[in-house]
Amino acid sequence: MPGAGTRYPRAVATAEGTALTSVDRALRLLEELARHGPLGATELANRTGCAKATAFRLARTLQARGFVVQNQDSSYRLGPRCLLLATGVHTSFDVRREALPAMEALRDETGETVQLTVLEGSDVVYVEQVPSSKPVRSVGTMGQRAPAHTVSGGLSQLALLPFERVRALLPNPLPRPTSASIPSFERLEAELKRVRARGFAINRGGFRHDVGGVGTAVIDAHGRAVASINICVPLFRLEELGVDRLGVLVVRAAAEVSQGSSLAAGAGAVSA
Repeated sequence: MPGAGTRYPRAVATAEGTALTSVDRALRLLEELARHGPLGATELANRTGCAKATAFRLARTLQARGFVVQNQDSSYRLGPRCLLLATGVHTSFDVRREALPAMEALRDETGETVQLTVLEGSDVVYVEQVPSSKPVRSVGTMGQRAPAHTVSGGLSQLALLPFERVRALLPNPLPRPTSASIPSFERLEAELKRVRARGFAINRGGFRHDVGGVGTAVIDAHGRAVASINICVPLFRLEELGVDRLGVLVVRAAAEVSQGSSLAAGAGAVSA
């Protein structure tokens, strides 16, 4: 049956072509978000040359996999999966690899969970963790996001930005996951001044009501905050351990990472 024999390869070619076109459009969509920031479905369709329904479908598929996040105004921005891929292939500077020895030493000295976060838009993303071995401990999920103003890792990085940029980054009004979350930009500005003065940030239940933390930024050779190291502690144990003591220890650990070969040389960075 030569007719059937000739049609089958064409069907395969058509299916492959359709799949490749969808992959190409999805990659172009990610590139447009990387270049131009949050975009709505209509603008994504215009920039990628596809129908609005197609752009919406691609964005929702990428959102389901964590590569895209939808904002409250329905626009889309890059999600944490993109960041994790980037840190995975950045052989010139892998902040997780650079930070891990200092994080392990900090965990051993304090007995508490130590985490590495990076600032991504208005949130921080957890990219590495050395968990505590204590029976009652606080841990996170890799790839998890938290509003930057609610955790010590985010506050320590926001403190190094001009406050005008902080206002532009964060939603208004500020999200309040708990009653201890910073409620306003006025209070946030005052808190960031305190973070800069003491050299580290303190979280007393701002994201999860029973979890606290102390964190400070990891700085590259250009003075940019590329990540943050924080000690994550059950809130009831935070004061018992001594906030100032934890602050000294986390600042020392972050300084060790900041002075590492890749950072000190100004190699590639995972930047906000």
